[in-house]
Amino acid sequence: MILVFDLSGVFFNEGLKVAITKISTKYQLNPEAVEFVLNGSFAAEYRTGLIEPEQFWKKAKDYLKVKNINQIKQIFFESYYPHEESIRLLNQLKKKNIRTAYLSNSPKDRTEFLDKKYDFIKLFNFGLFSFEAHAWKPDPIIYQKLLQKFNLIARDIIYIDDKEKNLAPAKELGMNTILFQDNHQLTQELRKFSILNNVSESHI
Repeated sequence: MILVFDLSGVFFNEGLKVAITKISTKYQLNPEAVEFVLNGSFAAEYRTGLIEPEQFWKKAKDYLKVKNINQIKQIFFESYYPHEESIRLLNQLKKKNIRTAYLSNSPKDRTEFLDKKYDFIKLFNFGLFSFEAHAWKPDPIIYQKLLQKFNLIARDIIYIDDKEKNLAPAKELGMNTILFQDNHQLTQELRKFSILNNVSESHI
């Protein structure tokens, strides 16, 4: 089995929610407007790599009518951090020679920022970001591109995500799926697939 992880809300904390709260409070902006810019259809081209990040942030500055978009971008990026349990889990999986991958709706500049800060990409064997695929979840195309790019068979994959809507296309393609709630629950679910059976939870 190959374990494919969503990042935000699974490997990382729910940084988007944190960022929306911080930005809307600090700049007295409508939280729905902030979410629309960062993760709604406004952000589609940004997250799928169809425009350069600089173009996106210029558009965001105009839409939100703020003076310093760089401060907002910084808050957005810095609102994410990896769960320590996630890092331990990946290290345990590596010890057991279980291959791991990521499939993430992540824009290029935020990805580069977080990898420079946390050096997280090396924890996985491989993966695909939405900015590379030019598609984002739950569009079935990004799941298909993951399979094609790495020559994978859907039934050999366990896909882990914290959003039901992102699990549906994976199921339709024949992947096994786990709805992530927390790392304790994830460990229990993985044991149903005979993964981590001999690993104490204190090590995860």
